[in-house]
Order: sequence, then structure tokens, then C-alpha cells
Amino acid sequence: MATGTIFTQSADFRFDTIACQKCDGHAKSVIRLSSFWLSESPAVDPMSSNRIIIQSGYSSTVRRLWSDTWTYPNLDIAVKVTNNLALTGKVFGFSAQKESPQVLGAGIQYFYGGKDTLNWVTSIQRVDLKGLSHFRLTSLTFDIRKWIEWHSIHFRIGAGSNFFKERSYKGYSEPSSMEGQINFLGLDALISYSLLKYGIGTRIHPDRSMMTFFIQKELF
Repeated sequence: MATGTIFTQSADFRFDTIACQKCDGHAKSVIRLSSFWLSESPAVDPMSSNRIIIQSGYSSTVRRLWSDTWTYPNLDIAVKVTNNLALTGKVFGFSAQKESPQVLGAGIQYFYGGKDTLNWVTSIQRVDLKGLSHFRLTSLTFDIRKWIEWHSIHFRIGAGSNFFKERSYKGYSEPSSMEGQINFLGLDALISYSLLKYGIGTRIHPDRSMMTFFIQKELF
């Protein structure tokens, strides 16, 4: 697992902001967007011979919410225990407005495909969002991706579903609990330069698409 404290540029996890007074659906938007952010999984190349991958970056909303572009941090680590299986984890904290959220999660990625090419990946991960004033959130994501190489660029393309359960602290949201599902299409592109990999990706949903920028370091 990776641990640390990082900072986000703009993300509002509170229900008592000015925007909340103007929009009845503010709390639901905060919850759904938070779960969608947590659905981001590390891009573990199934054909790489390296065993440990550290990936750090940011996810941002494609369209503005209440005149702001919300930006969230990402920090992932993956360990390939066999050629077909990787374990992934998220353990970090950060500062956002007046909040100090904590992200705790783990998952698996299973690689499969043709006789000599493991270019399909199925991943499952659970991530909990804790340390907030108004709610706690559990996010479970299942997705299937295919890796495609074109010249020196590696693409990861597929689709997934994000399931979430939220519990509001007393007096902050009605209803006091919320469950839902977010289906999405995902596309990432990675290119190697020097000792690092640089990536850009998107997860597309009609109401809440996100862009992700990240740097990846492979070890051993």
C-alpha cells in the first residue's frame, strides 16, 4: 500500500456550502461525483516485466459544477504477484477546503487473453472515503479493459460499473443514506519517456465525465 498526504486544488465534500442553499440536489451530486472519482484504477500493463507500479495524478470534472472545475488527487500502488494477477491499493489523505479526507482501498486485476498475449484485464476494487464532516462513502468498481499498442503509445479501453453506499451524519442530508450505480466508458493512453510513463485518461458518463492525468513509475 502507498501512504501519504497530498493536496487537491478544488473539491467540496460539504453539504452546507452556498451552492447547497441554491440547489436541492447538491448533496447527491457531491456523493455521486465522489464515488465516480474513486472508481479510478491504476493502469497496470499486463505485458510489463516490472512487479511494482506507483501511479500519482489528478482527476478533474469535464464540465464545471457551480462555476468550479472540481479536481481530486489520485495515488495508487500495484504489485504483480503473478503474470496473471496484480494487487492494487489506495491509502492516502489530503486537504480539501475545510476537510481532511482519508482514502482507503484495495483491489485485484486479473490479466488474460491469447496464448502469448495477456491484453485483457478485469479489475475489482473497493475504496472507502472517510474523515469527512458530513458523510462516509463506500465505493465498489468492476471494469473490463483491453490493452492496445499503437506505435509507442499504449491504450487501455473498456467499460465498467461503480456501485456506492453512502451514510450521512445526522442532520446533514435527506435521505440519511444513499445507494446507486454509475456505468461508464473508460479510455487511457500512456507513453514512456526516460524512466517514467505519462498518461491521460477519461471516464465517460452522460452526467459526470472526468479527465485524469497521471505519472507512473515501475520498479523491479
